[in-house]
Amino acid sequence: MSLHYMILGCLMDAPSHGYEIRKRIKELFQRSHNINEGQFYALLRKMEADSLIRKEVVLQEKNPPRKVFYLTEKGREELFAWLSSNGESDDIYRFDFYQAFPFLERCNYFKHLSDETALKLLERQAVLEEEKLEEFTKVRDNMQGLRLNQYRIGIIEFSLAFQKTKIEWLKNMKSKILENQPF
Repeated sequence: MSLHYMILGCLMDAPSHGYEIRKRIKELFQRSHNINEGQFYALLRKMEADSLIRKEVVLQEKNPPRKVFYLTEKGREELFAWLSSNGESDDIYRFDFYQAFPFLERCNYFKHLSDETALKLLERQAVLEEEKLEEFTKVRDNMQGLRLNQYRIGIIEFSLAFQKTKIEWLKNMKSKILENQPF
């Protein structure tokens, strides 16, 4: 998902200033650490120049003026067009499982390791994935308790299923190594 659409989606939820948009993106997508501040504000300026968003300067009593961004009708139309589209291009994201589970990139080269080392790495990753599963379960339970957006809860449910699949795959890989079976 491009930052462009993340911004449009955040502004669809509520008008916000730049810092608040970055904070919400981090909360929703755990991505703010990847967002370069200079690029972020340059993108806001470009989106404003393209009439997707508009900026209103709000004076504050003891602080500098705050720039609040709003979604324009053109921005709303672009967001809905993206929401209604078929999604990503298959060519670009053909191997997106590497992005979703970067550990797989390293697994490509485990043939150069001893079975003992590969087993240790698989076990260590399984522990990390179990910890994530516990964290996602707590998040889901909290969201359900607060009766938050059903679609966001559904996304967490998907994440839980994905975590379980990764854990099962790691166990299967370990078993195959231990039993000296071909993959």
